[in-house]
Amino acid sequence: LLLASIALLQIHKSVAFSSHSINMSERQNKRQRRESDTQQSGDDKDDENDDLTYLEFYSGIGGWTMAFEEALGRLENQEIPTTTTTTTMRKPKRVTALDHSDLCMRVFEHNFGSDRKSFQLQIERLTKKQVEKWKSKFWFMSPPCQPHTRQHSNQEKDLSDSRSTSFLHICSLLSEMEESNLPQMICCENVVGFETSNSFDKWRKVLFERNYHVGHFHLTPTQVQLPNDRPRYFSVAVQANSLSSSKDSSLYLGYLQHADPSKEEESIKIQSSIPELGVKVASEEPETEDAATISIFLDTTTDNADLRVPEKLLNSNAAWCFDIVTPKNRRSSCFTHSYGSYIRGTGSILYNCADDDSDGKKLVKPEEREFQKDWIKDFDKTKLRYFSGMELSRLFGFKESFSFPSSCTPKQQRKLIGNSLNVRVASKIVELGLRCMQLNTKGPKS
Repeated sequence: LLLASIALLQIHKSVAFSSHSINMSERQNKRQRRESDTQQSGDDKDDENDDLTYLEFYSGIGGWTMAFEEALGRLENQEIPTTTTTTTMRKPKRVTALDHSDLCMRVFEHNFGSDRKSFQLQIERLTKKQVEKWKSKFWFMSPPCQPHTRQHSNQEKDLSDSRSTSFLHICSLLSEMEESNLPQMICCENVVGFETSNSFDKWRKVLFERNYHVGHFHLTPTQVQLPNDRPRYFSVAVQANSLSSSKDSSLYLGYLQHADPSKEEESIKIQSSIPELGVKVASEEPETEDAATISIFLDTTTDNADLRVPEKLLNSNAAWCFDIVTPKNRRSSCFTHSYGSYIRGTGSILYNCADDDSDGKKLVKPEEREFQKDWIKDFDKTKLRYFSGMELSRLFGFKESFSFPSSCTPKQQRKLIGNSLNVRVASKIVELGLRCMQLNTKGPKS
């Protein structure tokens, strides 16, 4: 019996070891396949020879991809091409899109296709060899904003914040790359305040050393006729040897600077409009007639029961600081990824009444609001609801062709949009950069 027990124990250990070895081998093979895929995505000869190859860091749900397409469409003075439209415009070619979120990748691939050029990959693990092999002419990115938000109490320590690691790694890659492999243009978006951070100082230094001319902006969607207040920092950087010398480009080159960060007298200039591209000066009024009314961004369905604000929440003491707008309003407050989970400063709710004669509540900054215990008496509680994910996508400038996969819950949709960028504003930044470049965006005539 003792000998039999020992034999059985040895067999068990042998099977367990074999199983462990197989699991380790499977994980290793999976990792090797993923790394191979990221390298192979740069082996496409057509991509390498194309002027419109691009790389989207922190791709999210594809805001920068859509902004690039929109900018190219305007540059050609024609509508954005769709799968059913024949056009001579050369479409951009995505080399790869990177994001750590599986949910973001699912939504991205749902809208832009799964062609082994979108990866759930940690950016900080990218190597110089991988990035150079991609030979991307355009880089787009919206680095994590949490280290730079107004809610963050230690903004001066952003370099040691783990959420800054990936962006700082991009800075290092850019500083180490061979000049011939540098992107011709880089667009970046973040929260207002990013430009005062230590991370920005490092980014600015690298851009200067690699001979980029950079335009810095504070812009919000109301400047491009969208009824939403979302002030953000944007920048566009164009390599000096890619700058255009044509007379047509001179109008736009003035927005770019090549300021030495080591010289105090060469401080950056934050610009707040691009009138040549229809980005008007921001109005100080709560609402402006230039913006469209919220009504045109709403879903056509009349069944919004699942979007209603719960009565328990409306009766709470915290509910007084809701931003309330109606379909007639021409502005809504900034929507964040916490919309629907928190009240203060996360976005407006809609008072969707048939007799809309109140024009909603005047929007007031959260820090300027005063407590009103009986605020709800002026409203029909059953008409107060959250905006849907698709309504938010329209307010953020996403095309009508954009959609969410059926597996994406309403809460996930709102969070994804709240973490995204405004496509229409971003497209103006891309267009500005393209107009400053020596670039042929037209394909052969058909």
